[in-house]
Amino acid sequence: MQFIIKSITDKGKVALSLSEADDYDYLLRKLKQQKVVALNITPLPNYISVLIPKGGRKVTADEVVELMENLHLVIKAGLPLYQGLQDLAEDSDSKRFKEMLLYIADAVHNGKSLSVAFEKYKDVVGSIILNLIKIGEETGQLEHTLKRAASFLKRTAALKKKAKGALIYPTFAFVAVMGAMLVWMMYVLPQMTGLFKEMDMVLPPLTLAIIAMSDFLTNYIGYLIVGIILFIIAFKVLYKKNQKFRYHVDLMVLKIPVIKQIISGFNIAFITEYLRLALVSGVPVFGALQTLVGNITNEPFKLALENTKNDVAKGSQISTALAKTKMFTPFTLRMISVGESAGSLDAQLELVSSFYYERVDYFAENIGKVIEPVVLIFVGGFMALVIAGLMGPMYDLISQVK
Repeated sequence: MQFIIKSITDKGKVALSLSEADDYDYLLRKLKQQKVVALNITPLPNYISVLIPKGGRKVTADEVVELMENLHLVIKAGLPLYQGLQDLAEDSDSKRFKEMLLYIADAVHNGKSLSVAFEKYKDVVGSIILNLIKIGEETGQLEHTLKRAASFLKRTAALKKKAKGALIYPTFAFVAVMGAMLVWMMYVLPQMTGLFKEMDMVLPPLTLAIIAMSDFLTNYIGYLIVGIILFIIAFKVLYKKNQKFRYHVDLMVLKIPVIKQIISGFNIAFITEYLRLALVSGVPVFGALQTLVGNITNEPFKLALENTKNDVAKGSQISTALAKTKMFTPFTLRMISVGESAGSLDAQLELVSSFYYERVDYFAENIGKVIEPVVLIFVGGFMALVIAGLMGPMYDLISQVK
């Protein structure tokens, strides 16, 4: 709910502000914590509240990592969680992060467990971390669980940045090359082909095809741009709403060289890292797989984990169940199988996640060297095609001039 607050500032002036709270009682406690002297509180109707955008930037992954680390230190030092959360809120410059901390502090102060207090912000911290906090409370190892959660978030956040950074370069290179080729076809080529038309020359089929393409781009570029924009919008909507379409798109992307290595490496590193964390934290394997299914965005890997979870529920070993999906590398399956046989699965999972973390890191740093030859071949092939189509007519033109 949204409330309009009429209050007195430190300078004695009357001010109006907007505040969000689940109910009136929580709002009063929130204003008391913020030392706000309220003169009047007016609740906004729900149909108006939903239209008002939330102010401030979103809570970042780095802030969540920092929160887990600080909560670990608060518990380790023996400080009350409520007081620790209050202190962290006072030190924060982010409006949304501060509101999140104050809400959790208030919930803890009113007798709720930390995991229940975090429920409202499940989308911010993720169900993986929420489950770890719950397990930590149940086993009495919340301090260690929070530390592991912070390490997991820090590592996966770095992995996501590496993977996204690696994918930015090929996208930029492709757009830049296509843009340059478009400009060449629309502005440079017509100047050259105009001479052929003026001389009324008989042109070969390849040259006619190049001229037709240039004329089409020149005359219909506006429609083409609108069509591309509409296609992108439709693609995004369909990708977001249709699970089957999303699956086939993700599967096609996984067949692209280099890109496949980055996406597969990221997902395998993420999955094995969480499975290791779940094992050392006391989370059952079936529960860990169930949580992973809800946190993997790549549909082929999501389906693979769903099938793995069902096979494990029937009594299969993890390595056997993963092998049936055909989504995991022989190295991953071999290491997990060894870990299951030797009773050191957590150690083997750590080795796998570290290997693929370094692999994604390597591709992120060297993707430019891989993409550059592809771009050069693509551009060279295009220019060779254009030159082949123009050289013959140009030679004939020069011969006529002589």
